[in-house]
Amino acid sequence: MVDEWHGGLQGMEDTLQTLNDLISQYLCLNRPLWSSSDDADAFLEAVDELTSTIHSLERTSADHVLEKFDHLLECCSLRLGDELHHLINASSFDSNYSNPNTTKNHDDDDSHTLVAQPVSNFDIIVDTFPESVIFEANRIAKRMVAAGFGDSCAETYASSRLNFIDESIARLGVRADMAEMFKSASWEELETQILCWIPAIRVMFRILIPSERHLCDRIFEDSTSYRDLAFATACQPFLQLLSFGNFIAAAGKNPECLFRIVDMYDAIRDILDDAFIPEVAALRECLGLSIKGILMTLENLVRRDPSESCPLDGGVHPMTRYVMNYLVTACVSRHTLEEVMLLESGCSDPSGSCPIEPDRPTSSLAVHFAWIVDVLMGNLVSKSKFYRHAPLSCIFLVNNGIYIIKKVNGCELKVLLGEDWTKVMHSKVNQWNLEYRRATWGKAVMILEMDKSSNVNVMTEKLSRFNNFVEAICQVQSRWVLVDKQQAVEFSILVEELVIPAYKGIVEMLKATRSAAELYMRPEDVRSCIQQLFKAMVR
Repeated sequence: MVDEWHGGLQGMEDTLQTLNDLISQYLCLNRPLWSSSDDADAFLEAVDELTSTIHSLERTSADHVLEKFDHLLECCSLRLGDELHHLINASSFDSNYSNPNTTKNHDDDDSHTLVAQPVSNFDIIVDTFPESVIFEANRIAKRMVAAGFGDSCAETYASSRLNFIDESIARLGVRADMAEMFKSASWEELETQILCWIPAIRVMFRILIPSERHLCDRIFEDSTSYRDLAFATACQPFLQLLSFGNFIAAAGKNPECLFRIVDMYDAIRDILDDAFIPEVAALRECLGLSIKGILMTLENLVRRDPSESCPLDGGVHPMTRYVMNYLVTACVSRHTLEEVMLLESGCSDPSGSCPIEPDRPTSSLAVHFAWIVDVLMGNLVSKSKFYRHAPLSCIFLVNNGIYIIKKVNGCELKVLLGEDWTKVMHSKVNQWNLEYRRATWGKAVMILEMDKSSNVNVMTEKLSRFNNFVEAICQVQSRWVLVDKQQAVEFSILVEELVIPAYKGIVEMLKATRSAAELYMRPEDVRSCIQQLFKAMVR
C-alpha cells in the first residue's frame, strides 16, 4: 500500500516536471504568445492540463506537491494577464483612428485630441475590438477564472481599458476630474463646462457604458461575478465624471444657477434607466435638492431685499422685472420643477402614483410660484411706503401690479397660476386705482364742495382754487410714469367720473347767477386737461 502511494506520488512529480518543462518554454519567451496562434493554442492547452491536474490533486493529501502545481499555475496566470493586457492595448484605437463624427483639435502643435461631434442617435453599440480579439480575450479570461485568478483578470482588463476610456472621455470635450479642475472657477466658467458635460454624460451612459457592458459580457461570458467586477472597475472614470454634477449642485446657490442645474437634472433623468442606477439616482436627488434650495433662495432674496430706493417716477421696480422674468423663464422647465417638488415631497416615482401635472393651480410648483409672487407683492407694498406722496405710492403699486399681470398672461404662468389668481391681482390693481383717485382727485372734489351759504364769491374762489390745484397736479404728476397705455385710459375715465360732475355742477350754478363763469375752464377743458395728464404719463 505504501509502495502504491509512493508510486502515485512519483507519477505526480513526473507530471509536474513535464508540465513545468512544457510551460516554462512559453513563460520564457520575450514576445507576446498571441503573436503566434500555435503558441497561444499550445500554451492554453498546457494551462488546461495543469488546472485539471490541480483539481485532481485537491482530492488527495499531497499538499507539498499541490503547492508546486499552484505556484506554476500562478506563473501561468501572471503570463495570461500580461497577454490579455497586451492583446487589449494592441487592439484599442490609436491616433489614426478615423470616425465621421470626430474632428481634430489642433490647439497644441505637438499633439491633438479627436473631439466627438454631437450625437443624435443613441441606439448604437460601439465595437472597439475585432471579433478575433474578443474571442482570444475570452479564452484567456476563461483560463484565469478557472485557475482562481478571476479578480486579477478583471483588474487587468479594467486597467488595460483605462487609456481607451480616458481618451473616449477626452474626445467628448470633458475630463473625469472636472470637479477638482474647476473647483475655483467662476460660475460663468462653470456654465461653459456644464454645456460640455451634459452631452458628454448622455453619450457616455447611452453609448460608451452600454458598449463596455456588451464587451465585458462577451469576454467574461462564463462568469457573472467577474463580468460585473470588470465592468464596474473599467467604468470608474465614467462614474468619476458624475462627481462634477455633485460639485455643481453644491456650488450653484444663486438663482442664476437654476437653469443650468435643471439642464443637468434633465440629462441625468434621461439616463436613469441605464447602468449604475444607484449612482445616477443619487446625483438626481442631489441636483433636485439644489434646485429646490435655489427657489428657496430666490424667495428669501425677495423677502429680505433691503433696498429702500424706488423709481422716482413710480415705474416698475428692478426687482419686479427680475423676479417675473425669472419665473417666466423657469416656467419653461415647469415639468422638471414639478417633478423635483414631488420627489422632495416623498413621491419616489412621479410618473406613477404622483403624476407630473404642473399646469394646474393646485400643483406643488404653482403653489410655490404663487407664493413667490405674493412675497414680491408684500415687498413692493413695503417699498411703496417710502414715497412722500401717497398718490405716487399708488401709481408705483399699479405699475408693478400691471407688469406682473402682463407677464403672467404672456406665458404658461397664466395656466399655472389660474384664473382665480389673476382675478385677485386685478382686484388689487383696481383697489390701488381707487386709492390714487381718492388721494389726489378726491382733494380736488373737496375744494368744489358747496353748502347752502355759498354765494357767487365763494363759488368763484372755489373754482380758482380748483384750477390752481389741477395745474399743480399736472405739473407734478406729469413727471410720473404709467407703464401701460390702457391703464392710462382707465385712470382718465376713473378721474373724469369723479371730477367732471362736481365741476360741472358749480359752473352751472355760476351760470344761473349770470356771473362771469366763462372766465374759468369749461368742463370740456377740465376733461381734456385730465386726459392730457395721463397721456403724458405713458412712457
